[in-house]
Amino acid sequence: MSVPIGFKRLTIRIKDGKTAVPDKTQFVIEGKKDNGGMVSAKVSGLAVDAVKSYSSNKVYSISGKGVGDGKVEFDIMDFPEKIKNAVLGIVASSNGVYKATADRTSPYCSILLEDVTPQGHPYLMAFVDGMFSSDGLEFNTVQGKQGELPSEAISFAIGSDDNSTFVGTGAPTDAAGIAEIKADALMVAGG
Repeated sequence: MSVPIGFKRLTIRIKDGKTAVPDKTQFVIEGKKDNGGMVSAKVSGLAVDAVKSYSSNKVYSISGKGVGDGKVEFDIMDFPEKIKNAVLGIVASSNGVYKATADRTSPYCSILLEDVTPQGHPYLMAFVDGMFSSDGLEFNTVQGKQGELPSEAISFAIGSDDNSTFVGTGAPTDAAGIAEIKADALMVAGG
């Protein structure tokens, strides 16, 4: 199976039961100046641990059906506050002050990760149901010289076993596969 060679773009869709609205309920992070960029994503828990059943002093059967405790851990450079707060369910006052209150709830989201294979063909992975969480933010003193811009960590807990992967082949049918995976994740065109 091919693997992506980088991490070009992340699209996030807040699932509110309505049509996606770019920059309100659908966000794209793809390295555009002052709009954040993707550093890394670590996908884990897509398969359950195999369970062995023993009988007559040997392994009688092995079961590994379903998915495990799936999650995606992201590192995002210059993560836009508007997007971060929207996916964490943190709302702004009329003065632009973001408030994380006790009744805050992160909304359900779908996500689409995109890049290309080493052969230059499209590689897309979608998770259609889940929720973002963040452990917080770290402040550090500036020490003499300017360092590389730090990235922020945020996690996406995969909420169902509905995930899709599309690896293109360079054929004309790649467009249909890309359209199908975007439809699975409820992404609107152009987003």
